[in-house]
Parts: sequence; C-alpha cells; structure tokens
Amino acid sequence: MTAQAADLVVTGSYLLTLDDQDTIIEDGGIAVAGDHILEIGAGRELLEKYSGAAAIREEHGLIMPGLINTHTHAAMACFRGLADDLPLMQWLQDYIFPVETHLTGEIVYHSTLLSLCEMIKSGTTSFCDMYLFAADVARAVEQSGMRAWIGEVLYNFPSPNYGELANGFVYTEELLGKYSGHPLVTITVDPHSLYTCSPGLLQRLGTLAEQENALYVIHLAENQDE
Repeated sequence: MTAQAADLVVTGSYLLTLDDQDTIIEDGGIAVAGDHILEIGAGRELLEKYSGAAAIREEHGLIMPGLINTHTHAAMACFRGLADDLPLMQWLQDYIFPVETHLTGEIVYHSTLLSLCEMIKSGTTSFCDMYLFAADVARAVEQSGMRAWIGEVLYNFPSPNYGELANGFVYTEELLGKYSGHPLVTITVDPHSLYTCSPGLLQRLGTLAEQENALYVIHLAENQDE
C-alpha cells in the first residue's frame, strides 16, 4: 500500500516523543500532512520515505510536542516596563487599570500578534488567555494557527471594552456562539477575580459556564497574601 504523502518532514538532533516511556530518538524526525502527524521515527528514514515533502533540518534542535501556556494576558505585551515589582493592588489600581481605559480593539489585536510571535518562537503552540477585547484576541489567534482558550474578563465595574456588566454577558455569549465548534479557538467564561467580582456575579458566571459547557477561568491565590 502506498504511504500517504507528507507535506513536511522536520528532523533534528533529538526527538522527544513524550510517550509512556519518554522515548528519545536520536537524529529523529516527524512527517506531517496538513494538520496531522503521519509518522515519527529516524530522520533519515522519514526523508527517504517522504522524499517529495518539504524538509526542515534543525542541526542542533530538539523536536518535541508544543508547550502549553495555561495563563496569559497576551495583549499586555504593550505594557512591558510600565510598572514592575510592585504589590498587586498598587500595580493594578495605580497603573494597569488606569492605562487599560485607553485600550482599543486594534491595540489589543496588534499587541496580541506580538505575543503570539514570541510564543511560537519559544515553542508554545497552545495557550489560555483572559483579557479585554477578547474578540480581537481571537482574531489574532485565527491568523496564527495556534490553539487557544480565550475569555473576556468580567467584573463589578464598567469595562473599557463592553461598558456596563450586562453588556459583558452579551459579549461573552456572542463569542461562545461564534466559536462553537471551532477547531482551534475555544471561548471560556472569565470572572476577573475574587476581589473584583461579587459572590452573585461569580455564581451567575458559573451558571453560564455550566450551561455552555465552558471552562471557568479566574485569578485565584495569585500572590502570597491571597
């Protein structure tokens, strides 16, 4: 039987399989067709078997499954150096919340693209992001080919994105509908934190997450004081 054609063969010094035995293949490789891995094994053998495929060789490279960043604010790349090494509440109330009032969807979109480039460069292929203007975060992700869980933060005060809280529920529900069944983007339900959300809001969002079978993402115990 003829082997399925591969689009790409990537080879390197080592291939980390992360199988049950954590097998490492020296001079290993991976054959890919579209978005599917066809085969892993000895790099030379794969190059011969799939001779018509494009080839990438990382002479000193480690080939491994992509990293997963489980908590990001990708668009906050634009705030780097604004305020560092401060207590959380001072950092939020004196610096971050005020400057976030000037955010727009376009700023979030372009700043997210920067973070996506950096994640891809460092081997991260999937991430979970909670922030403002989540639709624009998702727009950037769709261009990147990465996998992401994305949510719009909600809290008990007006948002720079959607304004009053009621609009935040509508915004989240629309995102859930738009990306239902999407192969790479999954929408989450995201109360910001215990200190910005009332118990009632936490419960309402919990109900929404349960109804939509969505992940519930929140800041919790994020520093020593908490």
